[in-house]
Amino acid sequence: MAEDKMKIFGDKKDKNLAKEDTRESYLAPSVDIYETEEGLVLLADLPGVSREHLHIHIEKGLLTIEGKPDFREVGEEVFSEFSLNGFYRQFRLPETLDGTASSAQIKNGVLTVKLPRAASARPRRIEVTRADG
Repeated sequence: MAEDKMKIFGDKKDKNLAKEDTRESYLAPSVDIYETEEGLVLLADLPGVSREHLHIHIEKGLLTIEGKPDFREVGEEVFSEFSLNGFYRQFRLPETLDGTASSAQIKNGVLTVKLPRAASARPRRIEVTRADG
């Protein structure tokens, strides 16, 4: 009876029903987002990711962060139980931010993305003048 269950499972696996089989696995990095007077500041933990292996883009109001840790092998692999997965995370941005003026930097595995407010969304002070008359 146990053999029958294993055979059924094997058949399903052979038919490639699992969509995730061909997809690379990613980790969701831990993220903190702060609101400042200038806009939003996003901090993401991306250990082992260098500037060259980090891709950040904004398209149709969606911020995408994707990075792959830079791992250099020190010799011939004999046994391995550890692999470095890439990082992937997306955020929907409010229309009040100016994606074209955003900036990013990575230092010691921490990514900082600055997303300034659009000029039309920034608070401004209106000066009151004296009416002569």
